[in-house]
Amino acid sequence: MNVRALLPFAVVGSSLIGCGGGSFKQVTPPASPLAGNWLIAGPMPTYSFTPPGSGVFSLAMTFDVSDNNITASGYGSGFCASSSSPPIFNDAYSFESLSTGVVATDGSFTLQTPQNISGYSLSVQGKIPEINAEQFAGTYMASFNSPAGLPCVGNSGGMFTATSFPLVNGVYSGTGNFQTLTNAVSTATPITVQVNLQQGAPVLDPATGISTPSNIAIGGSIRMEGFPCYTSGAANTTLFGLSAEPLSSIQGNILLVNFTMDDGSTLSLAGALTDSTESHISALLSVGFTGKCTAGTYFFPPIDLTRQS
Repeated sequence: MNVRALLPFAVVGSSLIGCGGGSFKQVTPPASPLAGNWLIAGPMPTYSFTPPGSGVFSLAMTFDVSDNNITASGYGSGFCASSSSPPIFNDAYSFESLSTGVVATDGSFTLQTPQNISGYSLSVQGKIPEINAEQFAGTYMASFNSPAGLPCVGNSGGMFTATSFPLVNGVYSGTGNFQTLTNAVSTATPITVQVNLQQGAPVLDPATGISTPSNIAIGGSIRMEGFPCYTSGAANTTLFGLSAEPLSSIQGNILLVNFTMDDGSTLSLAGALTDSTESHISALLSVGFTGKCTAGTYFFPPIDLTRQS
């Protein structure tokens, strides 16, 4: 049974039943077979703070489908060389703007990141898979050209056979340390973290006040024990700026979740699903600039979160 696809954008229709005053029946269309998470090329991409991978280009993507319109987020990893001497090799590509496309009458589609972005480009061509199919074929072209910091250039492309992996839904927990920096002296203190994550959360559009479910959104909550400033928080899935992407989202196998904590501050979690079983998240937490705890005082080394349910 294919478990990858939640209803991406809940489109609710109605049909008139009877006559006179009448009543309405809600009709929900089926989810597209493309909706969900797909490993497009290579092994699961590695996040920027994880050890370098094999150097083989990897790309994972998350698709949302509404009628014939496709929206997708993606993350890739592979070597790109800086222009420094000697060159420095990086292994993370972040396609931060959503790719969009339209499904043709024959089921084929082309996705493309916005043309006005100079730092990277991603295009994907394929055909909507059959219902319950776990794979689909296509071609891709990815390029990364970062002008900031250490310029980094990388290109990859070719044919692919994408493999689905499930929507994120479960409780993850782990232990680690947070470090307090006082008078240039760092002190490590144990901490326990538990996050409850659900992919396909409603996304709030602040301009309209309307919430719409999206495969790209990650909802959920977090609890922390041992941290002095707060103990719990909820994921914020409001649309952010011009990117039209929720503040808490998934890009293929990369989670970027912003929790509003019980003191009103923000705690951010950036994590990578390390394989298609989704049993582990290699996570990094970072403190926001508001509330009792401020950035520059508390630091979290990466924590391995293991799925409990």
